Amino acid sequence: MDRRDFLKMFAASAAFTMFRPLEVMSGEKLNRPVRIGFIGTGNRGTYGVVTAMSHNNNIEIYALADLFRDRIDQVLPHLNGLNKAKGLQPVAEKNIYVGPNAYLELLKDDKVDAVVIATPAYAHPFIFEAAVKAHKHVYCEKPAAPDAYGAVRMIKAAEGVKDLSLVMGFQVRHASAYDEMIRRVHRGDIGKVVAAQLYYNGGGGSGKKPAVENDEFRIRHHFQYLALSGGVLNDQAIHVIDVCRAVLETNPLYAFGQSSAAGRKFEYGDTHTNYQVIYKYPNDVNVAVQQMSVGSTSGGVCARFFGELGTAEANYSGGVFITGPNKWDSGNNNALSDADALKGKSFIDSIVSGKYINQIEAGCNSTLAAIMGREACYSGKKVTWKDMVSGKQRYGDQPDLKQFLK
Repeated sequence: MDRRDFLKMFAASAAFTMFRPLEVMSGEKLNRPVRIGFIGTGNRGTYGVVTAMSHNNNIEIYALADLFRDRIDQVLPHLNGLNKAKGLQPVAEKNIYVGPNAYLELLKDDKVDAVVIATPAYAHPFIFEAAVKAHKHVYCEKPAAPDAYGAVRMIKAAEGVKDLSLVMGFQVRHASAYDEMIRRVHRGDIGKVVAAQLYYNGGGGSGKKPAVENDEFRIRHHFQYLALSGGVLNDQAIHVIDVCRAVLETNPLYAFGQSSAAGRKFEYGDTHTNYQVIYKYPNDVNVAVQQMSVGSTSGGVCARFFGELGTAEANYSGGVFITGPNKWDSGNNNALSDADALKGKSFIDSIVSGKYINQIEAGCNSTLAAIMGREACYSGKKVTWKDMVSGKQRYGDQPDLKQFLK
């Protein structure tokens, strides 16, 4: 079902959707919540993805897995509160898994219908691969991976899978205002797109050098390490890069750019704070991307597309609209207000209905586009799409989880 058609019928069918039978792996149909296994219990996964999913769908937070027990303990009261609000039991202690094999133990539980993967990005590919082999529906947070090798690995793991719903957490273009803008651009409201300007300018943080900078520290502070997160272009600007791919409906041909660590206040890690990237897309479309992560305030997030007839512009705050002869305004100055809800709803509804969706290749291609820009900046050379899909770009200093075995 097209998501716009779903939105039109949502109000009338919500009660039915929440309680219609779930077709589980065995073919048995049950009137029960979708049981979720949550892997990587950090703040984004907890307070963004899983909370929104619980508020808007008939799910049960059934099992938890994390490398560190204290991470689970920090969020467990909140997660149990989400279950309680639905009249469901707290997460059973026997369904809480800790350590390097935690995700594997969770995936063995045949009562888990679907998993949310919200670990540091370097772990996404191998956990996703294991989840597909365990025949679980998967919602994996973006980006696919910090390197091209991991993104290509995920594409291969999802290739040809039609009996599972496999999605990646690019919630932004699921926001109703963004979705409508993209639809209008596709029908020609701004004419042929000739160029795009994308920027994601946010504040930066700070951190003192630790006494011991070991792998546990790196994992707990993964956003500051390229091999674990891929850096801010891969974690933040990737959202507007993904919107651009949705508008242009193709992958970039090549990229070149420059970046630096100017203004960086962290005394550990190796990530840059600002990027300027130029992409060349098919049909001679030039795309400029700016990413900043400096200071204490946000400089705004915008995706602006210039066409032969007009301009389409989407802001996180500040409106989503089209100028020109086909003028349109979403009237929404908080464009992301329904993004998390709609993304999670799309995932859960696909499981309940049996109309499975596989969006992994698209999500991985957006990741590869971001990695292409980053690699062009770090190398100072032109990087091509062929370079990316070869999967040769790989970080070798990712933590070996076996060291955390007790």
